[in-house]
Amino acid sequence: MVKGNKSKIDNLGRVVIPKSIRKALNVEHNDEISMHVENQALIITKNNNVCTICGKEKIELQIKDKYLCKSCVDAIKDF
Repeated sequence: MVKGNKSKIDNLGRVVIPKSIRKALNVEHNDEISMHVENQALIITKNNNVCTICGKEKIELQIKDKYLCKSCVDAIKDF
């Protein structure tokens, strides 16, 4: 676990993610991240863009920070 850090939001609404956190998440320049609020906390996750269930890379549906391919979406519909 990475030690918590404080950061200020600038006048454009930007915040710097500390290097230790970027390294822990394996986030690099131009990587895509997702953000959502959960229990009054800002949750930031790196988008891996692979199906959460089977690992395929072609994504049909995103729910929060989870991705599903068409095959898995169809399987869930048929369940």
